[in-house]
Amino acid sequence: MAKPVAFRLLLAVLTLTVLSSAGIFADTDVSIYYTASLNGNLIGCECKGVPKAGLSTTAAYIRGLDPESSVIIDLGDFNDARTDKLLSAKLVELYSGLGYDAAALGDQELGSGVDFFKSISGEIAFIADNVKIDGKPVNQKPLIIERKGIKIGIAAVIDPGVFFFYPEDVKSRVSVFSPVDSAVQAYKALVDGGAHYKLLVYHGNLDASKEIFADQTGWDAILSAHDQILYENIDGQRVIASPGEEGNRVGRLELSFRLKKLKSVSNSMRYFTYEKDPEDPIILQAFEDYKKELINNLKNGKN
Repeated sequence: MAKPVAFRLLLAVLTLTVLSSAGIFADTDVSIYYTASLNGNLIGCECKGVPKAGLSTTAAYIRGLDPESSVIIDLGDFNDARTDKLLSAKLVELYSGLGYDAAALGDQELGSGVDFFKSISGEIAFIADNVKIDGKPVNQKPLIIERKGIKIGIAAVIDPGVFFFYPEDVKSRVSVFSPVDSAVQAYKALVDGGAHYKLLVYHGNLDASKEIFADQTGWDAILSAHDQILYENIDGQRVIASPGEEGNRVGRLELSFRLKKLKSVSNSMRYFTYEKDPEDPIILQAFEDYKKELINNLKNGKN
């Protein structure tokens, strides 16, 4: 009887060896990069007290990422809060060119009005699972992005309070539903869609995102933006983070999967400085073009 047992053990070892050499049990690594609160800063400045790195430095970093293993998202407010259609259109064009997979809707994305936002919203995958604009959902369902066979599920909700100071012609056309209830529904949709990793973007108060993190424990990560507070907390394999002020950081969630199950996670934030970090020539040229067109529009009385 010993020989058959020994044979089966040998066969099992050989099978595991073959599967391992074929990469069946190899780890799969995927990174989620996130930005927030650019506030329309195409280039940086050494502004006293509140330095700004600008999109030009962020872009130089992002262009070096491996698209096969990277997901790139923005957590909202990349636009200036003031009305500037020229700048808004240019930012959307540049974000699209940088390969952003999605942008959570922030209140500042509506800074140039609802109609203008609708005219440019098709250039980026905007997500806001608790928002309807003119009765139509910003996105029909939560987003699932696949990298190396791993399905990254992303949902986004926005705090209705962020629109408090907006004019009535914006607020009357924007319906914002309960972020808590919408997060529950979005999570279920991501589970039903087979997501291996489930990420929620909360655009609003950091304390409110902490409450969802504590109450809705199925989320693997919650990334928060709007109040521009730098924050990070890792509880086991669960992460809640906010990248802080003025678009000065790119956050990175490094995920490692084995057999499509999360094995490990880490979070880091790359801080950029106006004085030292390299700048992207395409963004620098876009800024020069923006200045020329803006001056020309002012001369001709255009908005």
